[in-house]
Amino acid sequence: MASQLILLLILGVPSAALVSVAVHTVRTLRAGLRLKTSGISTNGQCVSLAWREDEVSVRFSYALPDGTKHEADSFWMSRTSMCPGTTVSLVYDPASPESAELTECLEPGIRFRRRVLLGVVPVLVLFAAFDTIVLLALFL
Repeated sequence: MASQLILLLILGVPSAALVSVAVHTVRTLRAGLRLKTSGISTNGQCVSLAWREDEVSVRFSYALPDGTKHEADSFWMSRTSMCPGTTVSLVYDPASPESAELTECLEPGIRFRRRVLLGVVPVLVLFAAFDTIVLLALFL
């Protein structure tokens, strides 16, 4: 019985990790699609840049028509000509104003998340099928 539980744990952890990745990707993809379809375009200002390996993310601030100020981080990109103080073009969600993205990063972000889902979902289905077969073999 203990070996069966260990096997279930070994099989369950990768599946849980893949489900977590898929759920997060779906949520961020939906947010990006919402920005693309119903977002409001405005201008903001580059506040800072964050680097990781060979990618950069832009932290930008923007004001709503009522004067409320917000800050957000862009999708990671391979390069940018922006520096702090640069005026940036962005899109924000009027229903959730803290959700925003640089105009130039919106389409690449959506494409990237679709590709992640195209890779994760088939693997998740294979894991689920394998887990089911193993469970049936263990308990039948």
